[in-house]
Amino acid sequence: MINNLDFLVCPECKSQLHKNTGTELQCVKCSNKYEIKDDIPILLPQNLEEFKVLEAAYHDQEAHQYAEINMIDSYHVTHYIEKYLNIVNTLDKNSILLEVGSADGNDANLINNSGITVIQSDISFGMVKLAKDNKKINSQTVYVVSDAEKIPCNDNSLDAILIVATLHHLPSPINFFKEARRTLRPGGLLIIGVEPNSWPYFSFYPFIRFVKKIIRLDKYLKSKHSGISIGDSETEGFSYSDFKLFLNESNLKLVKIQRIWFLLGFIHTILSIINSKLPSHKVIKIPTFLQKILIYIDELILSIPIIRNFCWHWTLVAKKNNN
Repeated sequence: MINNLDFLVCPECKSQLHKNTGTELQCVKCSNKYEIKDDIPILLPQNLEEFKVLEAAYHDQEAHQYAEINMIDSYHVTHYIEKYLNIVNTLDKNSILLEVGSADGNDANLINNSGITVIQSDISFGMVKLAKDNKKINSQTVYVVSDAEKIPCNDNSLDAILIVATLHHLPSPINFFKEARRTLRPGGLLIIGVEPNSWPYFSFYPFIRFVKKIIRLDKYLKSKHSGISIGDSETEGFSYSDFKLFLNESNLKLVKIQRIWFLLGFIHTILSIINSKLPSHKVIKIPTFLQKILIYIDELILSIPIIRNFCWHWTLVAKKNNN
């Protein structure tokens, strides 16, 4: 049975919810009703934008292929997952962490801080259900379907928010940053993991599309996946200046920023395209020793002042001021 309704509020008016029936929550103020499905509250706004409806539908369809599509078990991915989860694992006992865009629950399953409460959220019911079914962590967990731009949590109620490879799926990232500030307690942390840099979107990706068209890859090899989401197709990535703007507009303070991948960005992208056309038992994998060498080379390259802004991804930590 669903517990801890005090963590959750109406996404529209931010008022408390009560259990109207065994399968429904109702807002005490605006009387909006929200379905509970498989013990997961679906706290989406009443009139969800078409962009978000399409995002949810895509991820419902691809839920069980998520790990394979994103190669999340590869060393060059898990190496950087561990870096931001180290921050989560040092949170104080009884802290509340909201994971936005939790997908299949892989990141949460790597959290070894059993003293915290984890709210796993995603706009896709299929993803949240998969995360719930795949649960391995020892910490108390709440599952919810929600919109990242209308977080269903009280003001000043969260000790940390974790959002990984999800910000670029939002039509208005600045709205998410403002919601993060509203819901974080003073001193609370916003941890943003593995968001794409902007430069490949106007240089490398157009080149890849041109090559795919020339060799007619899509005609001869049918993908085992359903393409890409609207968020992936319409995003232009983020520059360092974009993040500075988001933080300034939401009055959050940058704590640290890390630049991820250079050579590995090219290799990972090309392998993702090739592997999407191959049967699961024939996917191409980079030997772990080679991944470690490439990470070492990439980190050397990204220590060079001018070149470092050509990283493939960003990870950053921001903080809500105490005042």
